[in-house]
Amino acid sequence: MPPEGELRYPPPPPTESTTTIDEEAGWVWAQIKAEARLDAEAEPALASYLYSTILSHSSLERSLAFHLGNKLCSSTLLSTLLYDLFLNTFTSDPGLRVAAVADLRAARARDPACVSFSHCLLNYKGFLACQAHRVA
Repeated sequence: MPPEGELRYPPPPPTESTTTIDEEAGWVWAQIKAEARLDAEAEPALASYLYSTILSHSSLERSLAFHLGNKLCSSTLLSTLLYDLFLNTFTSDPGLRVAAVADLRAARARDPACVSFSHCLLNYKGFLACQAHRVA
């Protein structure tokens, strides 16, 4: 097993017999955190953003709920309220996590401009829109 913070490319092929859904989601989340750590070291100006959006969270669901809450908040709809709403929905429906992981893997595999899973999670508006739509 690589040390904490080390990238583990290329991704293992998703096969029914070798990987469970939880293992795949855990692997993708570990990749996202490792990528964010490397990005924070390479670009210290982004360290606070990367820490608050990815590195301080214990799961993909929490990170995604936090990020979507901050992206979609307004003066009358607080980010904390949206975070709670997104998190409750993500934790009550495991299919949402499976779909998010599938979307991340698809973007990473098919889009040559997608340099990392964390890049997709943080910056791809289509990815974020799909996740918000699923919660709705």
